Amino acid sequence: MASLLNNDQALLAGINCHMHHLNNGTFASDLGSDPALYSCSGSDSDSDSESEKKTVENDKKARFRGAARRLMPGRRQGRCSAYKMHPGFFAEKFNYDFTKILTDQQPFSRGGADYIRPLGSMRYALDVVDKYGDNAWLGYVERQSANGSIDDEWPVAYHGTTDPRAAEIVTSGGLDLGKGMHFAFGYGIYCTPDPKTALDYASTYKHNGKSYKLIVQARVDPSHREIVPKSRHGCSYYGDYWIIKKNDAIRPYGICVFPC
Repeated sequence: MASLLNNDQALLAGINCHMHHLNNGTFASDLGSDPALYSCSGSDSDSDSESEKKTVENDKKARFRGAARRLMPGRRQGRCSAYKMHPGFFAEKFNYDFTKILTDQQPFSRGGADYIRPLGSMRYALDVVDKYGDNAWLGYVERQSANGSIDDEWPVAYHGTTDPRAAEIVTSGGLDLGKGMHFAFGYGIYCTPDPKTALDYASTYKHNGKSYKLIVQARVDPSHREIVPKSRHGCSYYGDYWIIKKNDAIRPYGICVFPC
């Protein structure tokens, strides 16, 4: 699918603020991209009139641009390359603005684990409802309490990455264990329940003269998760590391954009 807003310059990934941790491979590379996902071949109108064809095509483009603008309510939050893709990759109604929330006054839980919300970010939701056959993993039912867990849902984790890779994750639909290069605590996809920890493994990028970082918000199958606690990884100011052993045991469902 062709990128929207073609006049926009591509956003550049910056230098990781903690390159020495990347050298240890704690948050290894994510996945490859499929070039076919970046092309678009829309069908022509069946009308015999060229003028009618142009009218239909212009109307399509206008609706497409309008959808893109609605997709990006937080332009000031610094969109990434993924937001120039087809709006069908996202679920705008589940976007959440955490930028005005400084601290949570009470704890949250998802999948039986602490849920540390990505405060300070604009969270753009991916369209994943019904994608995997059922939505139990996502907790997509009415909660008795906004703070509590639901049976069979998976806990929340975060993965620090770059602006270009976020676009690849969106278009491919997930993280790829096979693309990892360094594994400090064993083979797997590395993530963390702590968004601040994930941010330290995200690269900065520029948008409209301002700096941003982004992290992937995902759900993790606890039956395929290895926990590396602080006492083992040796960084007291970081949260636990989670190592996921299977591609389909970690499912991205949001992109969280933070101003630096």
